[in-house]
Amino acid sequence: MKPVRLAIVGATGLVGRTTLDVLAEWQIPLRALRLFASDESAGRMMTWNGRSYALEPLASVPLDVDAAILATSRKISQQWAPRFREAGVIVIDHSSAFRMDTDVPLIIPEVNGRALNGHTNLIANPNCSASVVVLPLAALNREFQLRAIVVDTYQSVSGSGQDAVAELDAQLADSQSPAKIYPRPIAHNVFPQVGPFDVRGLCDEEQKVVDELRKILECPQLSIFTTTVRVPVRVGHSAAVTVECMKAVSRADVETAFRNMPGMIYEADTYKTPREIAGKQEVFVSRLRVNESDPRWLQFWAVGDNLRKGAASNAVQILMELFRD
Repeated sequence: MKPVRLAIVGATGLVGRTTLDVLAEWQIPLRALRLFASDESAGRMMTWNGRSYALEPLASVPLDVDAAILATSRKISQQWAPRFREAGVIVIDHSSAFRMDTDVPLIIPEVNGRALNGHTNLIANPNCSASVVVLPLAALNREFQLRAIVVDTYQSVSGSGQDAVAELDAQLADSQSPAKIYPRPIAHNVFPQVGPFDVRGLCDEEQKVVDELRKILECPQLSIFTTTVRVPVRVGHSAAVTVECMKAVSRADVETAFRNMPGMIYEADTYKTPREIAGKQEVFVSRLRVNESDPRWLQFWAVGDNLRKGAASNAVQILMELFRD
Protein backbone atom coordinates (compact mmCIF):
# COMPACT_ATOMS: atom_id res chain seq x y z
CA MET A 1 0.00 0.00 0.00
CA LYS A 2 0.96 3.65 -0.33
CA PRO A 3 2.61 5.21 2.74
CA VAL A 4 -0.01 7.13 4.70
CA ARG A 5 -0.03 9.94 7.27
CA LEU A 6 -2.30 8.62 10.02
CA ALA A 7 -4.00 9.96 13.13
CA ILE A 8 -5.48 7.71 15.82
CA VAL A 9 -8.01 9.34 18.09
CA GLY A 10 -8.46 7.35 21.29
CA ALA A 11 -4.96 5.90 21.12
CA THR A 12 -4.81 4.82 24.77
CA GLY A 13 -8.02 2.77 24.76
CA LEU A 14 -8.25 -0.96 24.12
CA VAL A 15 -9.10 -0.53 20.44
CA GLY A 16 -6.55 2.26 19.95
CA ARG A 17 -3.74 0.21 21.45
CA THR A 18 -4.77 -2.86 19.47
CA THR A 19 -4.75 -0.74 16.31
CA LEU A 20 -1.14 0.21 17.01
CA ASP A 21 -0.29 -3.47 17.52
CA VAL A 22 -1.86 -4.40 14.17
CA LEU A 23 -0.10 -1.55 12.35
CA ALA A 24 3.23 -2.83 13.64
CA GLU A 25 2.52 -6.53 13.05
CA TRP A 26 1.38 -5.93 9.48
CA GLN A 27 4.20 -3.46 8.81
CA ILE A 28 1.84 -0.81 7.50
CA PRO A 29 3.92 1.94 5.86
CA LEU A 30 3.33 5.21 7.69
CA ARG A 31 4.79 8.52 6.59
CA ALA A 32 3.66 10.08 9.85
CA LEU A 33 1.68 9.11 12.95
CA ARG A 34 -0.15 11.36 15.38
CA LEU A 35 -1.79 10.01 18.53
CA PHE A 36 -4.69 11.77 20.25
CA ALA A 37 -6.14 11.01 23.66
CA SER A 38 -8.15 12.61 26.44
CA ASP A 39 -7.04 15.82 28.08
CA GLU A 40 -6.00 13.76 31.12
CA SER A 41 -3.58 11.70 29.00
CA ALA A 42 -2.27 14.58 26.88
CA GLY A 43 1.44 15.15 27.24
CA ARG A 44 2.24 11.57 28.15
CA MET A 45 4.52 9.59 25.87
CA MET A 46 3.53 6.41 24.08
CA THR A 47 5.98 4.06 22.37
CA TRP A 48 5.22 2.48 19.01
CA ASN A 49 7.62 0.59 16.77
CA GLY A 50 10.59 1.70 18.84
CA ARG A 51 9.75 5.38 18.71
CA SER A 52 8.14 7.64 21.31
CA TYR A 53 5.10 9.76 20.47
CA ALA A 54 3.53 12.50 22.55
CA LEU A 55 -0.18 12.05 23.21
CA GLU A 56 -2.05 15.11 22.01
CA PRO A 57 -5.41 16.59 23.00
CA LEU A 58 -7.84 16.91 20.12
CA ALA A 59 -8.31 20.66 19.91
CA SER A 60 -8.57 21.01 16.13
CA VAL A 61 -8.52 18.84 13.02
CA PRO A 62 -4.92 17.92 12.13
CA LEU A 63 -4.47 18.98 8.53
CA ASP A 64 -1.15 17.17 8.08
CA VAL A 65 -2.72 13.67 7.97
CA ASP A 66 -4.39 11.70 5.18
CA ALA A 67 -6.63 9.54 7.36
CA ALA A 68 -7.86 9.22 10.93
CA ILE A 69 -9.07 6.18 12.85
CA LEU A 70 -11.57 7.24 15.51
CA ALA A 71 -11.57 4.72 18.37
CA THR A 72 -13.81 6.87 20.51
CA SER A 73 -17.28 7.15 21.95
CA ARG A 74 -20.32 7.88 19.83
CA LYS A 75 -20.49 11.39 21.29
CA ILE A 76 -16.90 12.26 20.36
CA SER A 77 -17.29 10.76 16.89
CA GLN A 78 -20.44 12.80 16.30
CA GLN A 79 -18.53 15.92 17.25
CA TRP A 80 -15.30 15.32 15.34
CA ALA A 81 -15.91 12.99 12.38
CA PRO A 82 -17.80 15.65 10.36
CA ARG A 83 -14.97 18.13 10.98
CA PHE A 84 -12.31 15.70 9.76
CA ARG A 85 -14.49 14.82 6.80
CA GLU A 86 -15.06 18.43 5.78
CA ALA A 87 -11.32 19.12 6.07
CA GLY A 88 -10.59 16.38 3.54
CA VAL A 89 -9.27 13.82 6.04
CA ILE A 90 -10.64 10.30 5.49
CA VAL A 91 -12.26 8.99 8.68
CA ILE A 92 -12.61 5.34 9.69
CA ASP A 93 -15.01 5.48 12.62
CA HIS A 94 -15.45 2.72 15.20
CA SER A 95 -18.53 4.20 16.86
CA SER A 96 -22.15 3.50 15.96
CA ALA A 97 -22.80 7.16 15.13
CA PHE A 98 -22.87 6.94 11.33
CA ARG A 99 -23.17 3.24 10.51
CA MET A 100 -26.71 3.44 9.21
CA ASP A 101 -26.32 6.70 7.28
CA THR A 102 -27.09 6.01 3.62
CA ASP A 103 -24.01 7.91 2.40
CA VAL A 104 -21.60 6.14 4.79
CA PRO A 105 -20.29 2.71 3.74
CA LEU A 106 -20.28 0.09 6.50
CA ILE A 107 -17.38 -2.12 5.57
CA ILE A 108 -16.09 -5.63 6.07
CA PRO A 109 -13.51 -5.73 3.23
CA GLU A 110 -13.90 -9.46 2.49
CA VAL A 111 -17.67 -9.02 2.11
CA ASN A 112 -18.42 -5.58 0.67
CA GLY A 113 -15.13 -3.84 0.05
CA ARG A 114 -16.48 -2.55 -3.26
CA ALA A 115 -18.78 -0.27 -1.26
CA LEU A 116 -15.72 1.90 -0.57
CA ASN A 117 -15.97 3.19 -4.12
CA GLY A 118 -17.32 6.69 -4.08
CA HIS A 119 -16.96 7.18 -0.32
CA THR A 120 -17.18 10.76 0.90
CA ASN A 121 -14.36 10.70 3.47
CA LEU A 122 -16.27 8.76 6.13
CA ILE A 123 -16.29 4.97 6.51
CA ALA A 124 -17.93 3.12 9.40
CA ASN A 125 -16.46 0.07 11.09
CA PRO A 126 -19.22 -2.41 12.01
CA ASN A 127 -20.35 -3.54 15.43
CA CYS A 128 -17.98 -6.12 16.92
CA SER A 129 -20.64 -8.86 17.09
CA ALA A 130 -21.84 -8.29 13.55
CA SER A 131 -18.21 -8.43 12.39
CA VAL A 132 -17.75 -11.91 13.86
CA VAL A 133 -20.81 -13.51 12.26
CA VAL A 134 -21.03 -11.69 8.93
CA LEU A 135 -18.18 -13.58 7.23
CA PRO A 136 -19.81 -17.04 7.40
CA LEU A 137 -23.21 -15.49 6.69
CA ALA A 138 -21.83 -13.80 3.57
CA ALA A 139 -20.38 -17.10 2.41
CA LEU A 140 -23.79 -18.75 2.78
CA ASN A 141 -25.67 -15.88 1.17
CA ARG A 142 -23.44 -15.91 -1.91
CA GLU A 143 -23.97 -19.61 -2.52
CA PHE A 144 -27.46 -20.37 -1.23
CA GLN A 145 -29.23 -17.06 -0.50
CA LEU A 146 -30.34 -16.51 3.07
CA ARG A 147 -33.97 -16.41 4.11
CA ALA A 148 -33.74 -16.07 7.91
CA ILE A 149 -31.08 -15.81 10.63
CA VAL A 150 -31.21 -16.40 14.37
CA VAL A 151 -28.08 -15.17 16.18
CA ASP A 152 -27.26 -15.63 19.86
CA THR A 153 -24.10 -13.75 20.80
CA TYR A 154 -21.84 -14.27 23.82
CA GLN A 155 -19.91 -11.03 24.18
CA SER A 156 -16.74 -10.38 26.16
CA VAL A 157 -16.31 -7.44 28.52
CA SER A 158 -13.56 -5.83 26.43
CA GLY A 159 -16.32 -4.84 24.03
CA SER A 160 -17.28 -2.28 26.67
CA GLY A 161 -13.77 -0.92 27.15
CA GLN A 162 -11.06 -0.90 29.79
CA ASP A 163 -13.35 0.02 32.68
CA ALA A 164 -15.47 -3.09 32.04
CA VAL A 165 -12.39 -5.33 32.09
CA ALA A 166 -11.39 -3.70 35.39
CA GLU A 167 -14.90 -4.31 36.74
CA LEU A 168 -14.70 -8.02 35.90
CA ASP A 169 -11.27 -8.28 37.55
CA ALA A 170 -12.49 -6.47 40.66
CA GLN A 171 -15.50 -8.77 41.02
CA LEU A 172 -13.37 -11.87 40.50
CA ALA A 173 -11.15 -10.66 43.33
CA ASP A 174 -14.02 -9.57 45.58
CA SER A 175 -17.53 -10.93 45.13
CA GLN A 176 -18.93 -7.85 46.89
CA SER A 177 -17.42 -5.42 44.39
CA PRO A 178 -20.38 -3.48 42.91
CA ALA A 179 -21.58 -3.40 39.32
CA LYS A 180 -20.98 0.04 37.83
CA ILE A 181 -20.48 -0.50 34.11
CA TYR A 182 -23.03 -3.29 33.81
CA PRO A 183 -26.61 -3.69 35.12
CA ARG A 184 -25.69 -6.88 37.03
CA PRO A 185 -22.45 -8.36 38.41
CA ILE A 186 -20.53 -9.95 35.53
CA ALA A 187 -18.10 -12.22 37.41
CA HIS A 188 -19.35 -15.85 37.46
CA ASN A 189 -22.48 -14.65 35.68
CA VAL A 190 -24.14 -14.05 32.31
CA PHE A 191 -27.03 -11.77 31.45
CA PRO A 192 -29.05 -11.32 28.25
CA GLN A 193 -28.55 -7.58 27.93
CA VAL A 194 -25.99 -5.58 25.96
CA GLY A 195 -27.15 -1.97 26.06
CA PRO A 196 -30.47 -0.44 27.15
CA PHE A 197 -33.83 -1.96 26.26
CA ASP A 198 -36.36 -0.25 24.01
CA VAL A 199 -40.16 -0.39 24.24
CA ARG A 200 -40.23 -3.63 22.21
CA GLY A 201 -37.91 -5.43 24.62
CA LEU A 202 -34.93 -5.31 22.24
CA CYS A 203 -31.67 -4.15 23.71
CA ASP A 204 -29.52 -1.69 21.82
CA GLU A 205 -26.96 -4.25 20.67
CA GLU A 206 -29.63 -6.56 19.25
CA GLN A 207 -30.98 -3.82 17.00
CA LYS A 208 -27.45 -2.93 15.88
CA VAL A 209 -26.74 -6.51 14.84
CA VAL A 210 -29.98 -6.72 12.86
CA ASP A 211 -29.54 -3.39 11.09
CA GLU A 212 -25.85 -3.84 10.33
CA LEU A 213 -26.09 -7.38 9.00
CA ARG A 214 -28.82 -6.28 6.63
CA LYS A 215 -26.73 -3.35 5.40
CA ILE A 216 -23.45 -5.26 4.97
CA LEU A 217 -25.14 -8.22 3.26
CA GLU A 218 -27.27 -5.84 1.16
CA CYS A 219 -30.42 -7.71 2.22
CA PRO A 220 -32.69 -5.02 3.70
CA GLN A 221 -35.66 -7.37 4.15
CA LEU A 222 -33.75 -10.31 5.61
CA SER A 223 -35.48 -11.80 8.67
CA ILE A 224 -33.04 -11.64 11.61
CA PHE A 225 -33.70 -12.40 15.26
CA THR A 226 -30.95 -12.01 17.85
CA THR A 227 -30.26 -12.30 21.56
CA THR A 228 -27.10 -10.63 22.88
CA VAL A 229 -25.55 -12.03 26.05
CA ARG A 230 -22.71 -10.57 28.12
CA VAL A 231 -20.32 -13.20 29.48
CA PRO A 232 -17.38 -13.04 31.93
CA VAL A 233 -14.71 -13.33 29.22
CA ARG A 234 -12.01 -10.68 28.72
CA VAL A 235 -11.51 -10.93 24.93
CA GLY A 236 -13.42 -12.73 22.19
CA HIS A 237 -17.02 -12.68 21.04
CA SER A 238 -18.81 -15.93 20.21
CA ALA A 239 -22.09 -16.68 18.47
CA ALA A 240 -24.42 -19.63 17.96
CA VAL A 241 -26.05 -19.04 14.58
CA THR A 242 -29.08 -20.71 13.01
CA VAL A 243 -29.78 -20.05 9.34
CA GLU A 244 -32.56 -20.84 6.90
CA CYS A 245 -31.49 -20.84 3.25
CA MET A 246 -33.74 -20.45 0.25
CA LYS A 247 -32.96 -23.98 -0.87
CA ALA A 248 -31.77 -27.26 0.61
CA VAL A 249 -28.03 -27.48 1.23
CA SER A 250 -25.59 -30.29 1.80
CA ARG A 251 -22.91 -30.31 4.46
CA ALA A 252 -20.23 -30.72 1.79
CA ASP A 253 -21.41 -27.67 -0.14
CA VAL A 254 -21.57 -25.53 3.01
CA GLU A 255 -18.08 -26.64 4.03
CA THR A 256 -16.78 -25.65 0.60
CA ALA A 257 -18.41 -22.24 0.88
CA PHE A 258 -16.90 -21.73 4.33
CA ARG A 259 -13.42 -22.82 3.28
CA ASN A 260 -13.49 -20.46 0.28
CA MET A 261 -14.38 -17.40 2.39
CA PRO A 262 -11.41 -15.09 3.00
CA GLY A 263 -10.80 -13.96 6.55
CA MET A 264 -12.23 -17.02 8.27
CA ILE A 265 -11.09 -20.53 9.15
CA TYR A 266 -13.53 -23.44 9.07
CA GLU A 267 -12.79 -26.44 11.29
CA ALA A 268 -14.85 -29.57 10.78
CA ASP A 269 -13.63 -31.73 13.66
CA THR A 270 -13.02 -29.31 16.52
CA TYR A 271 -14.06 -25.87 17.75
CA LYS A 272 -12.37 -22.76 19.09
CA THR A 273 -13.12 -20.76 22.24
CA PRO A 274 -12.47 -17.09 23.00
CA ARG A 275 -9.44 -17.97 25.10
CA GLU A 276 -7.86 -19.79 22.17
CA ILE A 277 -8.42 -17.12 19.52
CA ALA A 278 -7.54 -13.95 21.46
CA GLY A 279 -4.97 -12.03 19.43
CA LYS A 280 -5.82 -13.70 16.12
CA GLN A 281 -7.19 -11.87 13.08
CA GLU A 282 -9.45 -14.56 11.64
CA VAL A 283 -12.98 -15.59 12.50
CA PHE A 284 -13.18 -19.29 13.39
CA VAL A 285 -16.25 -21.29 12.39
CA SER A 286 -17.11 -24.82 13.50
CA ARG A 287 -19.86 -27.14 14.80
CA LEU A 288 -21.67 -27.13 11.47
CA ARG A 289 -24.97 -29.02 11.55
CA VAL A 290 -27.46 -29.36 8.70
CA ASN A 291 -31.02 -30.22 9.70
CA GLU A 292 -31.78 -33.71 8.45
CA SER A 293 -35.56 -33.26 8.31
CA ASP A 294 -35.35 -29.88 6.54
CA PRO A 295 -31.91 -29.27 4.96
CA ARG A 296 -32.68 -25.63 4.28
CA TRP A 297 -31.76 -25.09 7.95
CA LEU A 298 -28.26 -25.25 9.38
CA GLN A 299 -26.39 -24.18 12.50
CA PHE A 300 -22.80 -23.25 13.31
CA TRP A 301 -20.56 -21.74 15.97
CA ALA A 302 -18.42 -18.65 15.29
CA VAL A 303 -15.81 -16.95 17.44
CA GLY A 304 -13.53 -13.98 16.82
CA ASP A 305 -11.39 -11.46 18.64
CA ASN A 306 -13.65 -8.44 19.10
CA LEU A 307 -10.64 -6.12 19.45
CA ARG A 308 -9.12 -7.43 16.21
CA LYS A 309 -11.58 -8.43 13.47
CA GLY A 310 -14.35 -6.83 15.50
CA ALA A 311 -12.50 -3.52 15.53
CA ALA A 312 -8.81 -2.74 14.99
CA SER A 313 -7.68 -5.16 12.27
CA ASN A 314 -10.83 -4.55 10.23
CA ALA A 315 -10.13 -0.79 10.36
CA VAL A 316 -6.54 -1.39 9.22
CA GLN A 317 -7.83 -3.56 6.39
CA ILE A 318 -10.07 -0.68 5.33
CA LEU A 319 -7.06 1.65 5.48
CA MET A 320 -5.11 -0.74 3.24
CA GLU A 321 -7.94 -0.79 0.71
CA LEU A 322 -8.20 3.00 0.69
CA PHE A 323 -4.47 3.46 0.08
CA ARG A 324 -3.84 0.50 -2.16
CA ASP A 325 -0.91 0.94 -4.60
